[in-house]
Amino acid sequence: MAKKIMIVDDEADIQTFLTTLLKEHGYETMAVSDGEKGWEALKVFRPDLITLDVIMPKETGQKFYRRLVKDSEFKDIPVIILSGVTRYKELFGRDHVTMPKPYAFVEKPIVPEELVAMIREALVSSKKSKAAR
Repeated sequence: MAKKIMIVDDEADIQTFLTTLLKEHGYETMAVSDGEKGWEALKVFRPDLITLDVIMPKETGQKFYRRLVKDSEFKDIPVIILSGVTRYKELFGRDHVTMPKPYAFVEKPIVPEELVAMIREALVSSKKSKAAR
């Protein structure tokens, strides 16, 4: 069964790029345009990994991520933040001390091969973490 990746990004061209790239590598995808829609999709799609933009309408990536890591059902889903801002402290301000870090930050523009490799690593790492429990 294909691993599921949810793409949370408000840019249609990024959604298309990521959907195409990930499907070519055997992943099932769902793309949504903001954190609010992402939260609703999360409950239905139940992804194995999330790629998350930061600056979006309605609900930003930061707010979505804060909700995610505080939710016992979804907190263990690996998150790769795709953004021009790649410094954790800049994204989360004073919360950066207490908030778990995402699996990785990827600076835009995205290098396809590097992102796919990072996703594979995150999914393997996540699987090992779940097996250890």
